[in-house]
Amino acid sequence: MSIMGYYDGTAVQVNKPLQMNQKVIIIPIENEDEWGESAAGGLHKYADASLIVQEKDVWRKAAVKKYAGE
Repeated sequence: MSIMGYYDGTAVQVNKPLQMNQKVIIIPIENEDEWGESAAGGLHKYADASLIVQEKDVWRKAAVKKYAGE
């Protein structure tokens, strides 16, 4: 679930009510043009391109390692 909002200078204001004691993660966005991006799209600038090749088969390798003995 994602909820959009804005910082009013004092607190973060959201456009939907949240549950009490609900943990939230806030990702600052530089301008409103970027609001339409997904979380993954907004984080692409932090990606390490040198690791993308290694990530390609990591799930398969982990599953083989975990279940190879069974």
